[in-house]
Amino acid sequence: MKDKHIFFNPLRMISPKLDHEVARIEELHEAPVSESVTLEEGLVIMLSKLIKMTGLLETGFVRDCPDEFGTCDQLASEVHQQEKLLTKNLLCSIDVAPELCRLIVMFPAHLERVGDSLESILNCIRIKCREQVPFDDKTIEEIREMFAETSGILTDFRDAIIAPNKFLLESVISRQASLDQKCQDWELAHVDRLLNGTASHLSSSIYLDMLESTQNLSRHAKEMAGRMLELLARQQAA
Repeated sequence: MKDKHIFFNPLRMISPKLDHEVARIEELHEAPVSESVTLEEGLVIMLSKLIKMTGLLETGFVRDCPDEFGTCDQLASEVHQQEKLLTKNLLCSIDVAPELCRLIVMFPAHLERVGDSLESILNCIRIKCREQVPFDDKTIEEIREMFAETSGILTDFRDAIIAPNKFLLESVISRQASLDQKCQDWELAHVDRLLNGTASHLSSSIYLDMLESTQNLSRHAKEMAGRMLELLARQQAA
C-alpha cells in the first residue's frame, strides 16, 4: 500500500534529479555558483551553504573566532548570486506550468532572505568579537540552542526538497513555531537577568538582534514548507 506521506517530487517536473550530488550532500556548500543547475539542485545547494554558514556562525560566536567570518561572507555572496540565476531561469522557463510557478517562484528569494538574516547575525558576532562584549553563560547556552534549532529546520527543509515527505515538512513548521516561541521566551528571560544583574547590558542589543534575525529566517522556512505541503496536497488529490 502506498505511504500517503511520501510523494513524487513536484520540483522534478522542472528538475530531473540530483544524481551524484545526493551522494556528497555534506559537501554541497562547496559547489560553485552556476547557471546550469536545475531548480532542485540550486535550492539544495543554497540550503547547504546556509546550513554550513549557521555552523560557522556558532563556532565564531563561541570561540570569538574571526577566522570563520571570511568563509561566511563568501557563502552569503554565493547564495545571493545563485538566487538571481535560479529566479531568472525559473521566470524564463516555458516548461513550468503557471500554477506551479506561482507556488515556487519565490523559493530562491526566500532562501536569499534567510542568508540576509544570517548576515545580520554575522554582523552581531563581529561586533561581539571586536568590542569584547561579555555574554553570561545562560545567554550563551540559549544562543547555542538557537543555532542548533536553526540548523535543524534548514536541514529538514533541505531533506524535504530532495525527497518530499509530509512528516519532514510538518517538522519544519512545528520546529519553526517552537523556535519562534523560544526566542520570545529568551528575550523575556534576558530582561530578568538584566534586572537581577546576572547579564551585561552591553550584550542586550546584540542578543536581541540575533533573536529577531533567527525569527525572521525561520519564518521564511515555514513559508516554503507550507507551499511544499500545498503542492503535495494537490498532487495527492490529482
